[in-house]
Amino acid sequence: MKKRHLLALPCSLLFAFPVASRAQEVPAHEHAPGAHSMVKLGTVSFPNSGSRSAQTPFLRGLALLHSFEYEDAAEAFREAQRADAGFAVAYWGEALTYAKLLWGLDDPAAARSVLARLAPTPAARLGRAGTEREEAYGSAIEALYQEGDLPTRIRGYVAALRTLTAAHPTDVEARALLAIALQMGGAGYTGAEAKGRRLEAIDLAKTIFAAQPDHPGGAHYLIHATDHPEFAAHGLAAARAYAEIAPDAEHALHMPSHIFVQIGAWDDAVASNERAWAASRASVKARRASNTDLSFHTLWWLQYGYLQQGRYAAAKAVVDSVDNLLAGIDWAKSDAIDARFAPTEFRFTYATETGDWSVFGSRAPEVVRAGSGGTSQRAQGFAFANAYNVAFAAGMMNDTAAAATLTGMFAGDGARRTIARAHIAALVARARGQGSLYLESLRAAAEADAQIVHFGPPNMVPAHELLGNALLEAKLLPDAISAFEKSLQLMPNRSASLLGLARAQRAVGDEASARKSYARLVANWRAADATMPAVKAALDESRRSGAQ
Repeated sequence: MKKRHLLALPCSLLFAFPVASRAQEVPAHEHAPGAHSMVKLGTVSFPNSGSRSAQTPFLRGLALLHSFEYEDAAEAFREAQRADAGFAVAYWGEALTYAKLLWGLDDPAAARSVLARLAPTPAARLGRAGTEREEAYGSAIEALYQEGDLPTRIRGYVAALRTLTAAHPTDVEARALLAIALQMGGAGYTGAEAKGRRLEAIDLAKTIFAAQPDHPGGAHYLIHATDHPEFAAHGLAAARAYAEIAPDAEHALHMPSHIFVQIGAWDDAVASNERAWAASRASVKARRASNTDLSFHTLWWLQYGYLQQGRYAAAKAVVDSVDNLLAGIDWAKSDAIDARFAPTEFRFTYATETGDWSVFGSRAPEVVRAGSGGTSQRAQGFAFANAYNVAFAAGMMNDTAAAATLTGMFAGDGARRTIARAHIAALVARARGQGSLYLESLRAAAEADAQIVHFGPPNMVPAHELLGNALLEAKLLPDAISAFEKSLQLMPNRSASLLGLARAQRAVGDEASARKSYARLVANWRAADATMPAVKAALDESRRSGAQ
């Protein structure tokens, strides 16, 4: 028989009646397993049937989960289980920490192991729920970890959460979980269905953020849902708020930069990632962890921000820092994906933005092997980007034979593979003096690039920007202007695209438009390294145009 009561706690902790539940700011954790002092993680509320002693760690786990602090969330949920071994929702919460699907990481075996600790079968586990509402949460988690392929599991999870939110329309936590479930990678959504899911997620997250502006999931999931050129403006308020909602969650310090990059707010993007990188360094130091645990994702976004600001020396210092941090790592014993690919990735980003390919030395690097963790969707994505980086670098460094040998790694369908093949074909054609084929290949890459959702620093050379520069060189000026304008539509306020656009506008005789484009570039480069040759040349051009 199910327990029909909810735990009634003092108002200072949780007023746990469903109609008038009072949100709780998660209190400090005396033995934080990671970087988190747990002073502030946002406000969450989840009336439940667990014991009094399980409430603080359970709610802490929930708040951490909403900020994607998965390892610490799992530990908090386990602490709640130790306090109340029969608290089913704490097991379901821990299981959910293994679905890192927005990162391309899925570990159903680990999650099923957690569920088995609660009870051996789905029916037995659901029988441990304290209320019908808790059972509905359990049904959703069981759907996510049912046997079957990932699309089936995600769609089953979403369907179960829809049932839960329909039965409990005022349950903020259920609505928050649905908002992020709609965005989980691997569900196979395409076209109109994918856009519909995004719009639904935006609407859900917006209502949470408006009604409970201190809820970590509302702000966080709204940022994710609007991380798209078409919708980014709708996430700006959440981006401004999230780091202050949950400043003790490292991910919350970085996440606002997703919107700042989408709208080209480079100063904000840099400030966000400087703060997040400092938190990552502090976390690794406090835990005495390997440097491979550092958030190289955050550092990459920081480097990209520096490059958009024209701070090339700072961006180059990041490359050197990566080398120093990872010196001596035994990669045979590490499955750290981000760290493994970082040295090549950071060099490639620096080279493509500055034109300085000497950062690779005298020759392009070797392709990095994914290692023991190479089967995940995330690892495969990194491996593809790395192969492209190496092939493109080889082509730019006059080793087109080496570049061509890697094109087999880009076989198959999909826009990114099409872009990779076309870019390498273009570099080979250019080296052979085949100008028409060079432009034809770049146009094919740009056509494919227009089908991609752009977010974050590009791990491929921006196709319309590359095409625009080639068209500018070929004196096809109206087409060059169109290419740069399309690049800026997909990636607003990119400095290199602004520079290309200004040059094309000036070359065609449109001085007024050129001045405006140069002025936008100068605004990006307020703190630029004016002595760096490439920056100095661009700033000199802007002065001659009258933009300064």
